[in-house]
Amino acid sequence: MIELDKKQAGEFLAKNNIHDFEIVKVAGDASFRSYYRIFCADKKFILMFAPPKFEDIKPFIKIDEFLIAHDFSAPKIFASDENFGFILLEDFGDDVYTKVLKKFEPDNQELELELYQRACDCLIGLHKIKPANLPFYNNALLYREVMLFIDWYLLGQKKEMSLADKALFKNLWFELFDQLDKENQVTVLRDYHADNLMVLSDRIGYKKVGLLDFQDAVIGSKAYDLVSLLEDARRDLNEKNRAMLLNYYLEKSACDKESFLRDYEILSLQRNIKIIGIFSRLSIRDSKHYYLSLLPRVLNFIVLRLNSKNQIFSEMSKLLQKFV
Repeated sequence: MIELDKKQAGEFLAKNNIHDFEIVKVAGDASFRSYYRIFCADKKFILMFAPPKFEDIKPFIKIDEFLIAHDFSAPKIFASDENFGFILLEDFGDDVYTKVLKKFEPDNQELELELYQRACDCLIGLHKIKPANLPFYNNALLYREVMLFIDWYLLGQKKEMSLADKALFKNLWFELFDQLDKENQVTVLRDYHADNLMVLSDRIGYKKVGLLDFQDAVIGSKAYDLVSLLEDARRDLNEKNRAMLLNYYLEKSACDKESFLRDYEILSLQRNIKIIGIFSRLSIRDSKHYYLSLLPRVLNFIVLRLNSKNQIFSEMSKLLQKFV
């Protein structure tokens, strides 16, 4: 983790008329970014620090402006400095979905359903508008992500894939990706899960959902963000709620059910294979070993998909069951 230079931060804040402030670290994430709460008189802000050597703040600013322009609850940007990687943001408070739901465990099923339905409504709203001007989540990018499984997960497990299996791995993935709906693509926020959603109770409709961590947004399948939401690597979703929420989205969005579910299953496998690669990399490369504790939940999603009756996974199942 790159430490915040408090002198640089102070100069940035002073340029934006923030003096005599208190700064408290809020959180970091799986990236190099870190976040700080700024207390100044009776006002609060969030300072995002994205080290320019590793992060570019322009994509965040671009998609933030897009979301706000279309009436979604992304944090307002008050100031930014690309040279130092600073963005001064609206403070949405502390009511992250994960934290709010944890308060009411184990009796939080009704609240979970309510909050997640709201998150589904937000996706449905996003999927109704013309996508932002963003890169496409094309086959090459999808495949580059699943390569993290070979490069990092198998490395962490001290396993190797033969050249023949690697060639088969690639061919099978491209066969799956070719089946994705390329005609009805939308803005995909890409990390749409409980840790990146805020409860904003004083707002109306899906504006009650505060959106965070969307700088990697792309244009892709409607199913991707719903997979992120319902197959969360970090928390267990009530199984009945998961089924109800999938049906809720299908009914309210009026999308083609067969096409959507095909995308959902393919992207479920793709995303979760990618995630176990990312979590392994975080442990091996960055010494963030906490992420290894999340692997069993993600592996369960993978095994569930490989054991499904859907014939499109039959050959992939035979291959991957050697390694997971």
